[in-house]
Amino acid sequence: MLILKKSVASLLLAGLALLATGTAMADDWHGNDWRPDMQREWREGMPWRFEQHHWQPEQHPYYSHAMTDLRIARDLLSRPDQPRVEQGERRAVEAINQALHAMHDAAIDDGKDPFQRMPPDAQYRPDDRFHQARRLLDKARQDASHEEDDPYLRGLQHYIIGQIAVAQHAVNDAINEALR
Repeated sequence: MLILKKSVASLLLAGLALLATGTAMADDWHGNDWRPDMQREWREGMPWRFEQHHWQPEQHPYYSHAMTDLRIARDLLSRPDQPRVEQGERRAVEAINQALHAMHDAAIDDGKDPFQRMPPDAQYRPDDRFHQARRLLDKARQDASHEEDDPYLRGLQHYIIGQIAVAQHAVNDAINEALR
């Protein structure tokens, strides 16, 4: 019985020594020798530090521009006036709403004001709302496709781009239906 207690005690001490070694290694990585390039060197299982986040919300106005373009495109498509294209318009508006909802969440996560209005990026003529909407969606997709430096928002960015693509396809379908 005494031998068993000594074995358990030695195993416990060995485990604590391993734990202390692992903590010391993590502390070394977190110590004063931290370099900005460690953000790129980070791998799964390594400790993550807030200092590794080098993005600044003010430096990335792309989502704000994209949200403005999407809102205008939604407004252009939200007035069905031809029964043949109503379904395409409805699908496009639904996809735009999904993208705007996701961008709203991303803006909040990034410390931005999701209700900020920016001037639209796309230049368009006032005579054809479908082509205007398509240009706005193209510009919104371009703005949303800028490199996302927050690793936690990259999946959301892919979702947003996918929803904009769905809206683009729906607008193209509506244009094709209108031209028949």
